[in-house]
Amino acid sequence: MRDVLCSRTCYYRIQDFIGEGCFGKVAKCVNLVTSQDVAIKILKSENSEDVEEEIKMLKAVSALDPVKKNVAQFLETFKHKGQTCLAFEMLDRNLHQLFRERRYKPLSLSEIRPMAQQLLTAFDALKGIGVVHSDLKPDNVMLTNHQGEPFRVKLIDFGVSFPTSKEHRGHTIQPLGYRAPEVFLGLPVSESIDMWSLGCVLFWLYVAEHLFPGHYQYQSMRGIVDILGQPADHLLRAGYFTHKFFTMNQKTNYPKWWLKTPGEYKLYNDRDAGEWDRSFKSLDDLITVDIEQPIELEDQRAFVSLLKSLLQTDSKKRMIPEKAITHPFVTMAHLMDEMDMSEYVNESFHKMLVCPMDYAEEADDDEADEESKGEGPSARTRTNGTGLASSHRADSTSDGFPVKLKKSPLKRIQKFFCRAASTSDGFPVKVKKSLLKRAQKFFNRAAR
Repeated sequence: MRDVLCSRTCYYRIQDFIGEGCFGKVAKCVNLVTSQDVAIKILKSENSEDVEEEIKMLKAVSALDPVKKNVAQFLETFKHKGQTCLAFEMLDRNLHQLFRERRYKPLSLSEIRPMAQQLLTAFDALKGIGVVHSDLKPDNVMLTNHQGEPFRVKLIDFGVSFPTSKEHRGHTIQPLGYRAPEVFLGLPVSESIDMWSLGCVLFWLYVAEHLFPGHYQYQSMRGIVDILGQPADHLLRAGYFTHKFFTMNQKTNYPKWWLKTPGEYKLYNDRDAGEWDRSFKSLDDLITVDIEQPIELEDQRAFVSLLKSLLQTDSKKRMIPEKAITHPFVTMAHLMDEMDMSEYVNESFHKMLVCPMDYAEEADDDEADEESKGEGPSARTRTNGTGLASSHRADSTSDGFPVKLKKSPLKRIQKFFCRAASTSDGFPVKVKKSLLKRAQKFFNRAAR
């Protein structure tokens, strides 16, 4: 008989061990009370402070809706034979496992976009409660049910998360390859380090290669300098660890700093600089002309624009989640005019329907429906995709979309979904209204 883990309220029978790392093991279990599958993380850490900190962060994150905010649901914590156990909802597979199954075939932009939106929603929620994840990588993004809901994802593993109020300057955090420049340099850190990691993950999804190497610190910093440009002088001047990677120019004012050579780095740090052959010299190299539809070129440009916004070497200039959610690549604002005329755009929109809607937003749109039946007020308070209130007038314009252009895409969407619902291989009639509403909500956000 397989081992049974006992908490105060439940019994969990271990079915298999599905993961192992420096933290301990992850077991796939069945709840003997509810018959539901759960994932239980069995910690082996002897540092009680680390365990308490992880539980503290999990309880903080538990305040978020796991469905709307795309974070793994934490169920409970308990002790088993002296070891701390953390119970979570059972998910499907992580992005690294998905790529192994695909033999590292890159994803398309229409497949990356819904995951970008969901992760940005998760990080915006974390920012709202003052939590830094600090460990974003493909292994920590889980598909919930890839066969039933393709590219529906959740953020997992808050084992090294910390509150934004906690000083982490000078600490070694984030995995190499996803580590922000301020961490390398020993500058103050904030939730913006997660945005840097997200940019690295999105690049990896599209190219199936790491933007920066995951084995050598020097080569990671060299990649940042070569691909994105050297961090500004005021950042290098303030960094605790700047001299590990850079040398100050004592003779002239420009350049004030230069990157050490591999030999200088090894001599100064007594550590091998390593080697790394880059495939890309610039993020603009992702924009290609060898494409089937011209609209794909616009999508590539929007994607690169988002990457550049997330990969700013100055954390204060890096795009925050709330703004990134409204970036054209995510909202597909640049694709609106091709709706119902391009198979690429139609497929892109279909894939975005997996993204959960915020209940506050649904209530807000229901209110809008009621107003449209009568003579509603010309100005009212709406909630955007992150649930934050903002005031909009009926005659206002934003992001370059005049009011006259707002209704046109919605009409095309309505026609598109009405046709889909009427075909034998389209959407069932029962869900037609639901999909249409979601389409309207999604593009209303883009237009705002």
